[in-house]
Amino acid sequence: MGDMDRSVLTSQGFRPNRRQFLIGAAGVLGAGALMSSCGGSSSLSFGARTVDDGPTRQLKGLISAYEAASGNTVVYNATESNAFQNNLSQYLQGTPDDCFQWMAGYRMQFFAEQGLLTDISDVWDEIGDQFNDSYKIASTGLDGKQYFVPQSWYPWGLHFRKSMLAELGIDPDGIYNWDDFMGMLDGMKSKGLIGFAAGDKGGWEAMGTFDILNARINGYQYHVDLMAGREQWTDARTREVFTYWEQLVPYMNDNVLDLEWDGAMQLLLQRKAGAMLMGSWFGGNFLEQSQEDYDDLWIIPFPEINPEHARDTIDAPIDGFCVAANGENSDGGKDLIKFAGSKEGMQAMLDTGEPMTSANKNQDTSSYDAFQKQQLAVMEEAKYITQFLDRDTRPDFAGPVVGPAIQQWFRDPSSVDGILESLQEQWDALPPL
Repeated sequence: MGDMDRSVLTSQGFRPNRRQFLIGAAGVLGAGALMSSCGGSSSLSFGARTVDDGPTRQLKGLISAYEAASGNTVVYNATESNAFQNNLSQYLQGTPDDCFQWMAGYRMQFFAEQGLLTDISDVWDEIGDQFNDSYKIASTGLDGKQYFVPQSWYPWGLHFRKSMLAELGIDPDGIYNWDDFMGMLDGMKSKGLIGFAAGDKGGWEAMGTFDILNARINGYQYHVDLMAGREQWTDARTREVFTYWEQLVPYMNDNVLDLEWDGAMQLLLQRKAGAMLMGSWFGGNFLEQSQEDYDDLWIIPFPEINPEHARDTIDAPIDGFCVAANGENSDGGKDLIKFAGSKEGMQAMLDTGEPMTSANKNQDTSSYDAFQKQQLAVMEEAKYITQFLDRDTRPDFAGPVVGPAIQQWFRDPSSVDGILESLQEQWDALPPL
């Protein structure tokens, strides 16, 4: 679903450990492939990593449309999100479904490197012109081949209320670079407002701020290389991220570590704060409050810091589909995800009425509301898409190590050098995957 899977945002159970498996859940995950193997080439199986009602209706709408279009039969197997993630390695090494829901970026590359995913470059040859290059990059393994078809996404960006900025005389289109941003924050502070609402009690929320600052200062490639261990946490370039971050602290609420994501959101909702960096999925919370509140919500890209990189990168977790290398019917799996990535497949999911922002650039967006269309505009400016820190690095490093380290930095920003040294030492001490 998204960063740290929103259905379990406050749980510690979301963090997958690829060296620990729940054998029972893994057995459930593998059951579908055994069923599909009996049906010949016209039968295939699909593994869903959700049991929630809305996404289930969406996926079943997709499969129904695919069966009607292809004449093939699809066995649908659903597993709760945490169990699916925690057991994916064993699932893929056993008798997996032919194709399954998964995530782009590092989470996909890890399993592709192990030979557990099927190369679907030929699928991209057929439908690749329906996606922006940033989606292809996010779907590409370290060997340059494609292993993933995108379905949906949501951006992380600078969110605010249009009416509040208008009252302050601030033009959101004029907030392009760091100086513009600091001017906006000063204007908000002069009115007694929190300029930059933040919460990090959950240990994951502030990872998005680290991501975007690192990308804006050092660029996409440095950021992904740092996440993969190819760059050092003790590098001066990493240190500079915290130099800029510290400039934002005076404009934040004092109780950052006492608030989770929704507490920070409430500051914006209640007009106590002027802006917040978060994933756009929280728009649903504004809509629950009122249509007027939702219509007042807006997003722009986080401002430029280093002109060399401008605003070319965005955290936008992408969900989609992969084909298992050990599946019984990989050709069938490829056929299904090719349909899923097409305009027709995406439309079948949208027609269920469940919220989704299609990754297909040819999609009819006439039914999107103004906030969704603004999200599209933010995405279209980006050349590179990152997946959020917990998806772009080892899960046994992101949650247990980086999360507490950032919380410690909030408690004592002067300890940054020691924190970065500790982060590098803990990365170096990780066992081989």
